[in-house]
Parts: sequence; C-alpha cells; structure tokens
Amino acid sequence: MQTKNKYKPVVHFTPPANWMNDPNGMVYVNGRYHLFYQYYPAAPNWGPMHWGHTVSEDLLHWEHLPVALYPDELGCIFSGSCVLDRANVSGLGSIENPPLIAVYTNHRISDHLEQQSIAYSLDYEHFEKYYGNPVIPNKGKPDFRDPKVFFNPVKNCYSLVLAAGSRVEFYSSENLKDWKKTGDFEAGIHGLGGICECPDCFPLMTEEGEKWILIISMILPPEQVGKDKDCFHRMSHITQYYVGTFDGNTFHDTECSALPLLPDYGTDNYAAVTFQNLEEKVMLGWADNWDYAGQAPIDADGFRGQMTLARQMKLVKTAQGYRLAFSFPGLDSLKASAFPLFPGDNRLHTQTFGLKTTVNGPGKITFRNSTGESVEIEVTEEEIIVDRRHGGQTGFQKDYDSDCYGINRAPRLCQNTSIMEIVFDRCILEVLADDGMTPFTVSVFPVHPYEKICVTGEISADFYQIQ
Repeated sequence: MQTKNKYKPVVHFTPPANWMNDPNGMVYVNGRYHLFYQYYPAAPNWGPMHWGHTVSEDLLHWEHLPVALYPDELGCIFSGSCVLDRANVSGLGSIENPPLIAVYTNHRISDHLEQQSIAYSLDYEHFEKYYGNPVIPNKGKPDFRDPKVFFNPVKNCYSLVLAAGSRVEFYSSENLKDWKKTGDFEAGIHGLGGICECPDCFPLMTEEGEKWILIISMILPPEQVGKDKDCFHRMSHITQYYVGTFDGNTFHDTECSALPLLPDYGTDNYAAVTFQNLEEKVMLGWADNWDYAGQAPIDADGFRGQMTLARQMKLVKTAQGYRLAFSFPGLDSLKASAFPLFPGDNRLHTQTFGLKTTVNGPGKITFRNSTGESVEIEVTEEEIIVDRRHGGQTGFQKDYDSDCYGINRAPRLCQNTSIMEIVFDRCILEVLADDGMTPFTVSVFPVHPYEKICVTGEISADFYQIQ
C-alpha cells in the first residue's frame, strides 16, 4: 500500500525532517547506540551544520533526541567523534559519572577556517562546549577537519586522526584537551589521491594477529575519476581503506594492494566510520552521494538523506590479501521467519525486506513492477553488478541513470559457493556479496512499488520481511 512517505526507509535512519549527511560521534553507552550526524534543521538542503542526535538499542529502530551541538562564534559544527572518558582523564566528569567527550571541527563560513574543538556531556544528551576551544588550531591549511578519536594502546593515551588535504594527520593527548601531532599518512601513495575526509583508524584481529585498518573518504580530482566500464572508482566521492600497523604515532600501510581497497562499491555510501566503546567493530555511513543528494526526490516529511544499515566487520585473508568482510547485525531474529523463493517470479507485498542467498554460479535477482521499472543484481564468474538505471525516477540529476553511476560493479573475490545478503528498504538497496567482502549501497526511487522478485540462474534465495 502506497503511503504519503513512499521513500522514507523503515530501518535506515533518516532525520525527522530536512537535510542530513555524515554520521558523527558514534558511541555505545549503557546499552544504547548513540548516532550524531551532520544536520541542517531549517531546510532540505545543505546549510550551517549542527549535530543531530539519535539513539537505538538494536541498530534498526531509532529514537530522535534534541539537537546536540549548535553553531557558535567559532563556526558551524562539522564532523567529528565521541569517546567515553572512563578514567576521567579530561577532568570534566568523574569516575562515577564519566564524561562523553565530543571532538569536532568548527568551520567558519566567512573564510572557511577549520579548527578542532571539544564539548562534554554528563547525561550523554546535553553538551557543554569547552572554554579552551579550539584545542587544535589551524595553521593555515584549507582542509583540516573530521577528527576521529581512538585509544592508543602503544602509548596508553588517546590519539586522533584527522583529514588535512591530501593526507591524514595523527595527534595524541593524555587528557583529551591538549593535543600534539605525532605523524601523518599520504593517501595517494598506496591508493587513490585527493582531498581526505572522515578518517577512522582501529585494530582487528586476524589468524596472524592484530592488524590495523585506516579508512579515508576521498574527494577525487577529475583525473582520478575513472570513466571506462572496467574501472571500479568512477565517482568523485569514494571511500577506501588500508591494512597495516599503528606504531603509536602513525599508521603504516604494510598490506599493499594493486587496486584501491573499497569498503563499498555502490554509489551511495560515504563518510562511514565505526562506533566507539564497542568490543566488535561496527560501521555506519551516509547512504547518499554528494553529486545528487541535494536534488533527490523528497517525501511529504521533507527529509533528505539516510544512513546505511550498521555493518559489523572482520578481516579475512584471501588469495588477493586481507579484505574486510561485513554482515548486518540485528537481523538474525527476523531471518527465523524466512522462507525460500521459487526460481522465476515471486510476488512481492512489502517494500522493506531481506534476502539471504546462496550463490553457486552465475545468476540474477531482479525487483520490478508492472510499469517496467526494475533494479538488477547480477553475479557472473568475474563480477558482481548492481544495475539501477531503470529503477525509477532518474530525471532529477543528469548522471543518475548513466552507465557510470547507474551500473555499479566489483570484481569477484569468491569463485566457489558464497553467501550474498540483500536488504531493500523503500529507496535504498544494500548488497553484501561474496561472503560480505563485496558490498554495495545503491539508492533507487521507484515511482510505483516493486511487485515481483525474479530469481534466475544458479542462485537460491530465502526471503524475510523487515519491520
């Protein structure tokens, strides 16, 4: 049944209204996942940034909370992170009531000056800005933003990584207030070069011991943006990751790859970072694309922007080297009611659902309606391909249904039987192919709800509803 908000997702977070982009300050405290986000509460387009705030107990259903941070005399509130200061090294709380410290970028609109500031909260909802801001002043860099704080096990202190033009810089602190630069990492040496944004740095265990991951979202210059069909980085904004070590001062890329490593091959996943204060590593990103986010169709609520589903990650050794593999936490209980789909056409009665598929060879899964709109997920011997060119509304932006933006593709990492997880939620499609190592996030705006799922080839699929 069509509703006035036919595109508003059910389990992908959206703002109460108006504009949203990057996730910020993600942290797990007292049984609740806190998600802050870049928010402009006055209009459905980008404007002076605030930090919106929402919480969840299951990473699927979210409760809106009041805006956490407002622009001030230092500027708008750009991206950043939160850390629970358990030992109260900041002195801004107590051992009994540890403060939640937000470390963020102030962006001054008049001259684009970007500096790092902090704020703290004792109830984890209302924040007080630190009187000594900025805690990391800017010494003349045009791009200097998006600090991600993490615990430094080598020096037994806190470190942060922030974006500074073509590189990311590392800083350390004993008290979360006084910061000293310790190193940097140039993104383009082993990967795609450009302007860095929204970095993250964290360890993961492997069969060979601990390895560190550095994630960087990138604004690519025109010469780095691929145009041919065999290129897997064809957009101006993309996210890449590196596998290596952290020596307490900086990150070292020790697991070099011939191709850039991407945590998502779709058009609509940017600025993804991980939750703090959580034993497992769980990532979440902005499920949109700067090239058309401000032009996308708007529902009655007037919201623009949604987040991806949370993705738990592990590091897997493959013939090509170590690769991140992802899964969707929180969906296991829903899969208990899953039932198998028949080969060929199956009737579809909901626009929010999941598929757990087994891939034994080439095949295709297609969602379509009676008006000819369709989106296809195809598995070949060499590639995974997600084609949204004919999925619905496309005229709002000239490139949305082009071969470059409409056909999303990635090389196969599994040649034998593999699992592919699929979630569709009204306007957003997520695919975790090749046992979770080949992810896609793709937006699609069907004019009419999809009515059928067609399964062909050497793919079997179990269907479950999500609500």
